[in-house]
Order: sequence, then structure tokens, then C-alpha cells
Amino acid sequence: MSFIYRTGRWLVNENIRRISFIVIFIIVAVAGGRLTHLYDVSKKPKVVVNQSIVEGDNALNIGRYAEAERIFSVEFKGNSKNKEAEWGVKIAQLRQSLLMPTFKADLDALYQEDPNDAYVNFFMGEYYAANQQSDTAIPYYDRALALNSKLAEAHFKLAELYEQQGLLEATTVELLKAIDSAPITKYRNKLGTLYFKQKRYEVAIKEYGKNQGYPLSALESAMIYWRLEYLSQALSYQKQALNLLENEVVMSKPENQEPWYFEVQPKKVISFNELNQKIAYAYYGLSVSFYLQGDAVRAENAVQKSPELSPTQQFDLKLLLAADLDALAKANAGFLDQVEAYKLRFLQPLNNEEVESKH
Repeated sequence: MSFIYRTGRWLVNENIRRISFIVIFIIVAVAGGRLTHLYDVSKKPKVVVNQSIVEGDNALNIGRYAEAERIFSVEFKGNSKNKEAEWGVKIAQLRQSLLMPTFKADLDALYQEDPNDAYVNFFMGEYYAANQQSDTAIPYYDRALALNSKLAEAHFKLAELYEQQGLLEATTVELLKAIDSAPITKYRNKLGTLYFKQKRYEVAIKEYGKNQGYPLSALESAMIYWRLEYLSQALSYQKQALNLLENEVVMSKPENQEPWYFEVQPKKVISFNELNQKIAYAYYGLSVSFYLQGDAVRAENAVQKSPELSPTQQFDLKLLLAADLDALAKANAGFLDQVEAYKLRFLQPLNNEEVESKH
């Protein structure tokens, strides 16, 4: 009996030792594996996010090329081995020469250097679009977006191309994608204007309303209220725009440094690059609202407050206002007589011969 007892006890102890050995082995193996992993991780080079490169790419993404060049140049000056910064400088400088005769040759050189760069493909699309070769431009836009689906400016420019072709649904889709990638004022204002053209006034005003601190959206909203004959609301938005335009802090923001573009005739676009042009446009809009209310004196006073412009700037301003007023009269025939009277009083001389001589 004692032999059996001793034998059983020996077996139990042996099993305990075996189990303990297995447990210790597992612990050592796990600990060793963890230490090996930590060692391997320590040997790998750390991935450091270069904030300057991120900021430069963000500026490129929304078409602020001068800002992108500045950011990349500072980084490259401090670290001449940074290839991303060097490439960013090349890309930003190239795009700013879009209208130069050497642009295509320089672009081709960069394409040979890296045909899989999203910006190079995008610029190819822009070049062909600017030369009315939309069938050639679109594949380059598509290629750019395949390489970088978040390239907001490519979505925006593709939307402009689709709008020229009358593809309004496709235009809307691309603008929404641009806004999803970068919800900046330029893209929202363009979407609001697209809704405006479609006479979807409520959604247009809602979209413009998202652009707080952007005077152009306020002026566009005012023109919708002209059509709806809510002239007091139009005046309110125009005064809001003027308050923004005359606020140095607001107008120093990057989005308010960008030009305003207007299509005054099919495929005829003018731009207001200077602050005085934008302020003049707002004062003339205010003048129109007063005149439509029957207040010719305050209409005249608003025009007198408009800043002085060069002859070419003044001509472009009057050309744009005439287009705005013609669109108003077409949309609301009740204003036809007042529109014609305003044009005669405040927008002369502006005749076909002068239009041809200026443009």
C-alpha cells in the first residue's frame, strides 16, 4: 500500500514538474519574441512626417501655387537633400507659368522625369483644356485623380470642363468631390453659382451661406434676391460684402487674395484681381439695389463711393454689370424698364464698338 502511495505521489510530482517546465518555456518564448520584436522595431528607421512637405502639398492640392512654392523653397533651402521639397518647388513654379510660351516644353520635361506624378498629369489636362482640346484633357484629369483621388483642384477644373460641355450632373458631382477633399470658399462659391444658374435659389443661398467671411458669396446671394424682388435682403447682403471688403484682416486671408472670375459671355471670362475692383463691384451692386427701389439719389451716391479704376478696369466692371442686369431682366421681366434706365444712366459709354476695341 505504501509502495502504491509513494508511486502515485511520484507521478503527481513528475507531472507538476513537466507542467511547470512547459509554462516556463512558454513565458520565456513569449518574452523572447517580444524582446526580438522591440529590437527589430528599434533597428527600423523612424518615419518622420515633414510638416513643411504636408503644408506644401496642401497648398498644391487647392491651387495656391505661389504659397506652395514659398513653403517648399524654405524647406529645400534648409535641407538641400530633401527631394520632395525640390520636386515641390519645380511643380509649383511650373504651374505659375501656365500662360507662358515655354510652359508645354517645361511640362513635357517633367512628364518624362515622372509620368506618374498626379500634379504633372493634372497640369497636362489644364494645358489641353486651355487650348480647347477637352477630349485630350479629360484622360489626363482622370489619370491625375487615379493617382491622387483627393486632388481637389483637379476635381474643380474637371467640373469647369463638364460645365462648359453642359454636363451639369457631372459638374455637380466633381464640385462635391472637390469640397469633400477641401471645403474651401472657392469650391463652395462655384457650387452655389451652379445652383444659381439652375434657378435652385434656396440651395444656392444655403451654399453661399457656408462661406462666412467671403464677400463674393454675399454679392451672389444679393443677385438672387434681386430676382426674387426681395430688395431689402439684397441690400443687406451687399452691405455685408462691403464690410468684409473694407476689413483689412478679413481681406488678408488667402481665400480673399485670390481673383474673382466671371463669365460675361460664352467662353468670355474676366477677372477681378485687385481689391479696388472688388470694392467697386460691390458699390455698383448696392447702387443697383437702390435704383430698383426707386431711390436714384442713393444709387448715385453709391456709385460716387466706388474707388477709382483704370480705364480697362472700369470697362470690365461695366461689362460685368451689364451682363448681370441683362440676366436679371431676362429672369424677371418686371425689372426690364429699370434695368435699361440704369444701364443708360450709369453704364455708358458701353457699346459694341468699344467692346470690340477693348477685347
